[in-house]
Amino acid sequence: MTVTIPQSIADIKLHQFQKYNELLLRDDLTQSQFDIRKVEIFTNIKRDEITLISSKDFVEISQQIDLALEQTVEFKPTFFIQDVEFGFITNFDKISQGEFIDISNYGTNIDEMHKLMAVLFRPIKKKDSLGNYEIISYQGTEQYANIMKHTPMSIVNGALVFFSSLASELVNYTQKYMMAEQVRDEVPATISTNGDGMLQSMS
Repeated sequence: MTVTIPQSIADIKLHQFQKYNELLLRDDLTQSQFDIRKVEIFTNIKRDEITLISSKDFVEISQQIDLALEQTVEFKPTFFIQDVEFGFITNFDKISQGEFIDISNYGTNIDEMHKLMAVLFRPIKKKDSLGNYEIISYQGTEQYANIMKHTPMSIVNGALVFFSSLASELVNYTQKYMMAEQVRDEVPATISTNGDGMLQSMS
């Protein structure tokens, strides 16, 4: 039997990790049952075939999967799926309201993570010799969401780490902007003139 075992996080696809997350949420399995299902998800071994593997080999396979899942990654802005090169959004300052809403809706649910990837990554339509690129305009997630289920988890994890840092900066900027707007709105309400036409505080 030829067994395909993930050697790194790059060998694990998003749809596999989504199934694994469902497994993590279950509380009705023994440790042995959990490990068998884990191996089934991340390898090409069917459940009834797993029982034919030696205990030593099974433990090694399970441990190798754990090592792959624990690997840290770096952000990669481009990657290929099915001979199509996808690129990460190049300018978050110019995202549309539709993109913003979909990112907000899909960004907190692992089951919807392929849809989030279809917002953050889109096919590259133009690329120069320096690696600068332009992606297609956003038309929703329907066309590419299923394809994104095959995204390597190295790409997904790297994008999420990078995106979270961008999101934090955006939140900080938004909070500062709102505070500045609030102060500006409150200033006229706290100042009036006295009888001589001089400005005085109302506090």
